[in-house]
Amino acid sequence: MNKQNKKIAQEKRRIEREKAEKKAKVVNLLKFWVPVVAVVVVVIVLIWAVATSGGSSSKGTDGTEAASQTTESQASETQSSDSQTEAATLNTETDTVAENGDKVNIDYTGYMDGEKFEGGSTDGQGTDLVLGSGSYIDGFEDGVVGHKVGETFDLNLKFPDDYKANTELAGKDVTFEVTLNGVYK
Repeated sequence: MNKQNKKIAQEKRRIEREKAEKKAKVVNLLKFWVPVVAVVVVVIVLIWAVATSGGSSSKGTDGTEAASQTTESQASETQSSDSQTEAATLNTETDTVAENGDKVNIDYTGYMDGEKFEGGSTDGQGTDLVLGSGSYIDGFEDGVVGHKVGETFDLNLKFPDDYKANTELAGKDVTFEVTLNGVYK
């Protein structure tokens, strides 16, 4: 019986070793694949973030249009201009002057009768604008031209009588306090 017990004990140890080896293989595989999967997920998230963050926006954070009256053709012109300057970097040197055709980053707050109006602000988030694209109300883009980076200035404008994005603003006199954050070069 002793030999038989010995064989049984040896068989049990062999089975336990095999189980331990299999477990070690699984652990080694996990040690390899978990970081690989994590890196792939991070890369996908970064690609998605970059892809969805591009382009100019003329909307406030609540999604309402402010000074913008973009038409489909104007939007496509702005997008093609954006793709041309996408690789450009934001120049924040204070001696830089905005010129017609430049892509700039601005913050603005709109006031009507001395009160902020809904949808008329970038809320400090900044927005990109191609000067001369015609995507904002008349006078807005021209009013930015000639100002230096870092400068804050007022634009006294009037919304068009047929302004459809917000009929309460149609034909109204407004003031936009604008800060030129930078010019893409």
